[in-house]
Amino acid sequence: MGLRERKKRATRRALEREAVRLVLERGMDNVTVDDIAAAADVSTRTFFNYFASKDDALIGGGPPRPTPEARERFISGGPTGDLMADLKDYLASITEGDRDDLREIMSKVRLRERLVEQEPQLMPHVMANFAAMERDMVADVADRLRARPEDVRPRLVAALAAALMRFSVRRIEDVDDDTEIDLRRLLDETFDLLRTTFTEPGGG
Repeated sequence: MGLRERKKRATRRALEREAVRLVLERGMDNVTVDDIAAAADVSTRTFFNYFASKDDALIGGGPPRPTPEARERFISGGPTGDLMADLKDYLASITEGDRDDLREIMSKVRLRERLVEQEPQLMPHVMANFAAMERDMVADVADRLRARPEDVRPRLVAALAAALMRFSVRRIEDVDDDTEIDLRRLLDETFDLLRTTFTEPGGG
C-alpha cells in the first residue's frame, strides 16, 4: 500500500473513531459533522470526501472483507483446492496478521456494540452492512461451486463462514496484549475444532 493510500486509510479511521467517541460521550443529537471533523483535525469538506453523513461515519464500512486477490484465488479454486482450507485463506485475508490492525478491528467491534446499545436507531444500518457482507460471500461461494447464489449450498457455506469469522475475531479478546496475534492461526483452530466436533465419536 502506497503512502497516499495509507494516509487516506488513517484519515478514514480517525473520522470513524472520533464520530463514535463523540456520540458515546454526548449522544447522537449533540454531535455534528463539524464536531467530528474538528476532532479528527480535518475540514468538514474532507469529512464529506469520505462519508455522506454522520450516520455513515458512525457505522463505517461494515465488517472487514476478504481482499480482491483472496476472492479471486478462492473463486478460481485455489490455493489448495480444498473448500474448507481455501475458505480459511479467504477469510484470513482481511488482514495480513498485523497485530495493530486486528486489535483495531476488535476495538471497533466493542465500541460499535456500545454505540448501538446507546443509539438503537443505528441497528438497521449495522444489520444492512452485515447482510451486504454475507451477500458478497454467497456470490463468491456460488462462483466457486459453479452454482446459483440462490441455491442452498452457497448460502449455507457463506452463513457458516460469517459465523466462523465473527467467532475467530472475538477470540482476539482472549489473547494477551503482549502476545502476537495471528488471525490465520485463530481461524485454523476454529475450523479444526469445528471439524473435530462433528467427526469424533459422540461429538468430540
